[in-house]
Amino acid sequence: MERIIERLKQAGIRRVNVMTHYKPEKIIEHFGNGNAFGVALTYVWEDQPLGTGGALGLIPAPQEPLLVINGDILTGVDFRAMLAFHQENRAEMTVAVSPYDLQVPYGVIECEGAQVRRLTEKPIHHLLVNCGIYLLEPSVHAFVPNGHRFDMTELIQALLDAGRRVAGFPIREYWLDIGGHEDYGRAQADVKKGKMD
Repeated sequence: MERIIERLKQAGIRRVNVMTHYKPEKIIEHFGNGNAFGVALTYVWEDQPLGTGGALGLIPAPQEPLLVINGDILTGVDFRAMLAFHQENRAEMTVAVSPYDLQVPYGVIECEGAQVRRLTEKPIHHLLVNCGIYLLEPSVHAFVPNGHRFDMTELIQALLDAGRRVAGFPIREYWLDIGGHEDYGRAQADVKKGKMD
C-alpha cells in the first residue's frame, strides 16, 4: 500500500479513500490520516465484503474522475498517462489491461460435427487481462448499487450493456497481482532486482 500511495502522490493525487474490511486497525495504525505519506486518507468500512464495485456505493458521488486501484497489485503504471488516455478516448470508464499469453499444451482440434476441419498444434492465445486499475467518470456512480455486492466486472458489463464508452488502457510498465503467496514472493524479488523501476 505504501508503494501505491507513493505512486498516487507522484501523480498529483492527494485525497485517497481506503476501503477496509479485514483487519482495518492494522492499516489505520500504519497510515493514520496519511499526512506522513503526503496524502489525506479517509477510511471506508465495509461491514461485509461488497466487491470493488459495491464498495464505491459507500462513498459520495465524485465530482471529478475517480481512480480505483486494487490494494493487492504492484505496478509502475503512469497514472497521468492513463488519465490523458481516458480523456482522449472520451471514455466513461477506462480499464487498465495487460497482455497475457496462454499456451494450450496440446494440439487443438476443430470439428464440424464428426468431421475434423483443422488441427493447430499447441496454439498460443494472445489475451488482454484486467489489471485492477480503473478510471471512472462521475456518471458511472449511478450504475453502482447501494449496499449490495458488485464486482468491477459487473460494473464494466453494466456500462457496456447501456452503450456507454469503456476504454482499455494498455499497461507497458511493470504490473503484478500479488494476491497469492507465490506472486507475493515474486514481487519481493522483483523489487529487490529493481524490475519495478
